[in-house]
Amino acid sequence: MRWIFFTLLFCIPTLHAERIDPSVSSFEQREKKHVDLFDFSGEYENLEDIDIDARRKKRVEVLLTGTYPVLESINYEGSFGSLIGKLSGTYPKLSLVNFFCKSAMMQLDLTGKWEQDCDINIRATAGDIVLTLPTDVGVIIHTKRLPTGKVIVNDLTKKGLGWTKKTFINELYEESPVTLTLNLEVSKGRIIIN
Repeated sequence: MRWIFFTLLFCIPTLHAERIDPSVSSFEQREKKHVDLFDFSGEYENLEDIDIDARRKKRVEVLLTGTYPVLESINYEGSFGSLIGKLSGTYPKLSLVNFFCKSAMMQLDLTGKWEQDCDINIRATAGDIVLTLPTDVGVIIHTKRLPTGKVIVNDLTKKGLGWTKKTFINELYEESPVTLTLNLEVSKGRIIIN
């Protein structure tokens, strides 16, 4: 008999109920979504490289909104979920940016102050890539997608022919002293450029 009692005591899951105050006039419960925040706001005078391994993180936000006088490269590797990135700081020496994810929705704001040419590589196997581009530098965008993917652009000119590989430029391309070269690759999903 004791054996049955201890078996039931330890095998039956414990019910946990939260008691609600009977005097409340309304109640709302929302799922708490955890976001991993990499906040690089402010001034980073000695920061040369940023390497972020977010392969085990589901929701990530990367803020690069400060001043980075010697920053040369940014490397981000993610897996799934979502990524929100704001590169709206000042980058006098930044020349390489990589954002690589497997199955993630990426929303990247690239409206920072760019002072030299930079190669920006963005790749997602599945999921949408939504980009906001700066308006004060030249931009050339090379897109690569599978037939199931889609490219949507606003205010850019298509250069050349291509079905799964397309190239777009803005008005300041070859006129501005600074050019951003974007290499975008998506298998299942869309590339949306604003």
